[in-house]
Amino acid sequence: MLRDSKSRPAAIRLWLLLAATLALAACSAGLKLGYTYADTVVTHSIDGYVGLTPEQEQFVKERTAALMAWHRATQLRDYAQLIEATRARLAGPVTATDVLVFNQAVNARIAALGDRAAPDLARLALMLTPDQTSKMQRKLAGDNTKARRELVQLAGKEALDERVQKYAERAEFWFGSLTREQLDIVRATLAKRPDSTGWWLDERERRQREFVAVLQRIQAERPDELTAAGWIRACFAQMQSPFDPARRAAIEQSRAGNAELVTQLVNAATAEQKAALSRKLGGFAEDLIALASARAKLPPG
Repeated sequence: MLRDSKSRPAAIRLWLLLAATLALAACSAGLKLGYTYADTVVTHSIDGYVGLTPEQEQFVKERTAALMAWHRATQLRDYAQLIEATRARLAGPVTATDVLVFNQAVNARIAALGDRAAPDLARLALMLTPDQTSKMQRKLAGDNTKARRELVQLAGKEALDERVQKYAERAEFWFGSLTREQLDIVRATLAKRPDSTGWWLDERERRQREFVAVLQRIQAERPDELTAAGWIRACFAQMQSPFDPARRAAIEQSRAGNAELVTQLVNAATAEQKAALSRKLGGFAEDLIALASARAKLPPG
């Protein structure tokens, strides 16, 4: 819940949109629509970054559909179980360790999805041309320029008020309206720690460069698909837990700080808020089970 998502590079989010965070952060209708139109959405998104040829477009649609089928058949019930276990923890006090364990569980499921998608990504990388990779670099650079421009504009306002408002809006998706005590908790916590938006933008750009570098290496060296998939998996692992100690420590510090704030909000929640949070999570679990069951009733092929 309330996890930081700024660190996900856009190019990779296109392929990992079916990850556990979809089940935990999307609205019920969005979850169902995601399964209905995933091949179209993913294809359109990737096309916007690289400009797919007809052959590549067909490949992306087919492999996205296959990834969806695997995900629905093998992952959704597990997501539902994770959500129900989280609901059970709401009966008593929640610790920061509980939140971190939950985040680790979500990240493990994202990693499983990335592992499954890696061979298809590798094959697509072998199909891309240097011009397409250059187009993706330009598009990512444009995205980053826009994000930094917005950051500069924010710095000229009441930055802390903006941060508190944005965090409160995310929290209210789960709890409903926050109490004065909870708003004070959010403000006091954010006031004590610097705004990490700039750092996350730097980190996002580093991850984008690393991913593009892998694509360029695949195009230059033309390895077999198994080797290329291994390079992509290694890139994903580096994003999750960077080899550089300073980067890894900064990410862990951010996760720990967020976990502590989530813990305080949950433990300060009223009975009505906890009930609302439980209903929200329960609704996701029910939708996931329904999606998995619907797929099970379809005829083979």
